[in-house]
Amino acid sequence: MKLRHCLVVAVLIFLLYTADAQTSKGSRPLTPQEIQTITDAVQDEIYDYGYFKSFYQIGQNVGTPEHWSSRIHIFINPIYDTADGHGEIIYKLMPLGQVYRLFFLDPEKGVQLDGDPQGKFPITQPSHLTVYMDEDDVCNDEQTWTRSFFTIDTEPSAVMVEAA
Repeated sequence: MKLRHCLVVAVLIFLLYTADAQTSKGSRPLTPQEIQTITDAVQDEIYDYGYFKSFYQIGQNVGTPEHWSSRIHIFINPIYDTADGHGEIIYKLMPLGQVYRLFFLDPEKGVQLDGDPQGKFPITQPSHLTVYMDEDDVCNDEQTWTRSFFTIDTEPSAVMVEAA
């Protein structure tokens, strides 16, 4: 029983040490509010660029058969790299496909998404299409990162587009 107790204590100390080491190296967990803000920024950009029509029949329809509204997964690395000042996300950005993207949390400007969708995210940029990545790495990220959702109305009102 003593050995078991010592083993549990050793594991707890190891976990606390590694968690503390990760934080001291310049990273921290994202808050639920930041995760929602990141998701909102992605959704707003889709409306800003007019990509919403490309989401027809992509993802789960949470609208009606006559008015498609796509529910799309977004995978967010729950650890924000404060040393380099960026975080990571993976999501479908139609019509381009699935994208790996960096984001920056700016206290004044809010969430800033890296890269220009109109540049189509080439492999030469930090933010790029996941087709250029190792499939196992993408699958691992999707399984271990925070999973959230955003919704894209494929026929939004003018007020909705303007609000974005």
